[in-house]
Amino acid sequence: MLDLAPWILVFIGVAGFVAAVIGGIAGIGTAIAMIPVMTFAVGVREAIPIVTIAVSLNAIGRIVANRHYIDYRVVLWFSIGAVPTSILGGALFASAPAELLSQGLATFLIALVAYRHMPIGKSIKMQRVRMFGFVGLVQGFLSSIFGGAGPFGAHFFLAYGLYRRSFIGTVALATSSINIAKAGAYTSFSLLDRDAVAIGLIVGVIMIAGAYLGGKLVNRLPDRVFVYIVEGVMLAAAVALLIRA
Repeated sequence: MLDLAPWILVFIGVAGFVAAVIGGIAGIGTAIAMIPVMTFAVGVREAIPIVTIAVSLNAIGRIVANRHYIDYRVVLWFSIGAVPTSILGGALFASAPAELLSQGLATFLIALVAYRHMPIGKSIKMQRVRMFGFVGLVQGFLSSIFGGAGPFGAHFFLAYGLYRRSFIGTVALATSSINIAKAGAYTSFSLLDRDAVAIGLIVGVIMIAGAYLGGKLVNRLPDRVFVYIVEGVMLAAAVALLIRA
């Protein structure tokens, strides 16, 4: 399925490292940043399953590095909502026109950043951990269709009061449930073969190094700057999705 020129493999590796550094700082955006690159190399239908494998491996590094800061109650409730819709979204992805649907997510991300800066957006609080069940339900479905929807959930994790290492670790573990569920769905529809898994694992190993560097940098950021970086990733993801579409 995948016969790639050496320079394309190098390009993918460098892009994976850079995306992982950004993701290590912001806690989100690695998958969406990599999808346009991988789409250029292998096509969108193959790109999303490969990126799923890569970010699953990358998440392990974030989880280990930030394990003492993870809010496990958030992870539990998020996963309860995310797993069933991730499987449903994976089944839909097998036949749906993902390129067109990505335009909807891009528009939503831009609107969400604007909403956060409006008076009503600044006042929203996630006061009950059980609300993450609904966040996971939506994010799991979107992630399976678009390849990544971390910027969607970022708003709610921030609203709950998770910043820096607690944000990065909690998001990494919570979204791992999505990656496992949708990888299973992609496999059942023959969207993941041995070549795809191999490339995903190689890129994932490269991403671990990038995530480690990003994790070292995040400790030097004040909370206000951290939030701006997260929002910047959300806007960049929206642009990437529009370009990909």
